[in-house]
Amino acid sequence: MQLITFASFKGGAGKTTAVMAVTSALSHKGKKVALIDTDENMPLLEWRENAIKADTWSDDIAVYEADDLRSFEQAFEASENRGFDFGIIDTRGGGSELNNACVINTNLVIIPSALTQLDMTQALVTFEHVIGLHQTMEIEIPVALLIQRVPVGKLTVSQKQDLTSLSELPCCDTQLHNRDAFASLGKRGLLSRVLDQMRSDPLKRISANHMATALEEAHALTGDLMEALEGV
Repeated sequence: MQLITFASFKGGAGKTTAVMAVTSALSHKGKKVALIDTDENMPLLEWRENAIKADTWSDDIAVYEADDLRSFEQAFEASENRGFDFGIIDTRGGGSELNNACVINTNLVIIPSALTQLDMTQALVTFEHVIGLHQTMEIEIPVALLIQRVPVGKLTVSQKQDLTSLSELPCCDTQLHNRDAFASLGKRGLLSRVLDQMRSDPLKRISANHMATALEEAHALTGDLMEALEGV
């Protein structure tokens, strides 16, 4: 089982949205995914409940709660024993012993950041912390920034400068744009399942096109992650 950890010291950085997008793409490819939710608010559990109600979930995805080191170990062991293809860890905001355990017991670390000074600052702090941990432990794990909530239209001069600044660090080739499809994921379920429902309703064809574009971005990002994992 390959493990991918989404981490950020800043709450609300978009970790969970990115996790949902990648999970949607992996599920669409027929992969079995174990989600390990360490966030105190358990957003992935809520996502699953909403999706089950909307009939937009998959039985090939499981969600495990992990609010301390012991439950994290149990979640990892349970998901490995069940033969999942991928494990995706959604960390909590801020620094903690549990977060440290997540970013050193993984195959890949992804740090989301929007194009704002606050997000960028926290992404850089998280990046330096993770790299420092890996160096202390004498381990080599790929770490990359994920630029998301990128405006669909033209970027401002400030946003272009921010993007240039972030690009000096290892970044995913794919960026996630600021789309309603991503913003509403937590309430609607898996991208591909929501898209199938929309396409069956003639009144939702335009919305379906937007959802299809979001799914394409999710697949492109997932492709970036798979490429990074191949080098591990």
